[in-house]
Amino acid sequence: MTGFVDRLRATQLMERAGIEALVLCAPEAFHYATGAWIGPAGLFRRAGAGFVVIPARQELPIGVVVADFNAAQLQAALPDAVLRSHPIWIESTTLDASTSALAQRIEAGLASSGRPPDFSRPATFELANSARELKQILAGFGLDHATIGIDLDFIAVTDFSVLQAMLPGCPMVDGSAVLDRLRAIKSQREIELLQQGIILSEAGLDRLQVDAMAGMRQGDLISLYREGVATAAAGLSHPVATAEYVTLGARAKGADAKAMPGDPLKCDMVCTVGGYASDMSRNFIFGPPSAEQAELHAIAEQAFEDGLAALIPGNALGHVHRTASNSLARQGLRSYRRGHFGHGVGQSVFSEQWPFIAAGSDVVIETGMVLAFEIPLYIDGLASFNLEDQFLITPDGPVAMNRLPRRLETIG
Repeated sequence: MTGFVDRLRATQLMERAGIEALVLCAPEAFHYATGAWIGPAGLFRRAGAGFVVIPARQELPIGVVVADFNAAQLQAALPDAVLRSHPIWIESTTLDASTSALAQRIEAGLASSGRPPDFSRPATFELANSARELKQILAGFGLDHATIGIDLDFIAVTDFSVLQAMLPGCPMVDGSAVLDRLRAIKSQREIELLQQGIILSEAGLDRLQVDAMAGMRQGDLISLYREGVATAAAGLSHPVATAEYVTLGARAKGADAKAMPGDPLKCDMVCTVGGYASDMSRNFIFGPPSAEQAELHAIAEQAFEDGLAALIPGNALGHVHRTASNSLARQGLRSYRRGHFGHGVGQSVFSEQWPFIAAGSDVVIETGMVLAFEIPLYIDGLASFNLEDQFLITPDGPVAMNRLPRRLETIG
């Protein structure tokens, strides 16, 4: 069990980068590599809460360093992994099975752990402790003098210095690009989680569209969406969370302002299932749109169709960006500049992750990618619109995970 990692692809990417192992410590990378939560120490978002070692040699298992509080749970989830633990602030023990007084049974459980008499716990956790366990794993794999790739886009400079001092035999390079490319191609399980997020998000938007009324506040509208998601998610085994990026009004209104006839409503919604964040956006209006609002949305729809036609395997993402930009220019928006027209989705601290559909991107679209493609047009005083769908890239082209039409819908 190695979480969502394709070990063969990982080996190919590491060999191409000249590294012999990936050593990952970001909580999201830990989950990606193991399929398990890093534990409460990861909430501090500092290196050392846990490590995952993914060797380039596929015959080697993955190695995991995790907090002692989570070690038994991780070992049960990853029976084939080499696992070592380090102490964190949480004290816990097993109750001794004797018939002694309770305190004596707790003390007996603590004594059975085999820790030395002078053992003490840190205030949170110490990088030096987990780094020592990492060193032991690397040595056991014969990688104590190997070039390793670290997720340097996460690690603080001071933490990196500690790792360098504790692993002097291992040249360390930035493995972030290897990790990005590895995560860009999704496994079937990842695709299913991302699809489930879209299903739930659209259920939320269905509820909003049916029940939204003029006079509601922005918070009321978001509540409708959340209620729809929660109803659709009942019975799912994966945890579900949402994030809503809503703009109400021709000029963005405050959260307490009420929806009025003629107000546009942009609903850029993120639904996270099992740690995987799906991203989509639809646009509504309270009552009939003005002629200019309808025209603006039509421009977005045309640019979306034009850009989507270029979102095929073999094309560079920069080409897709140029195609969408050229479509806007042909429709009169010659000076409109957008940094990206979409992005990868998956497990991250934010729904937008590499690769980006940006002007300078030479990343080639590959089968197995899941990309959110979007055309945002934010025009203060008229409307903020964003059309966004999530697509699985197949050998035959992009397949939409969405079912809702992309037209401007009237509500209220």
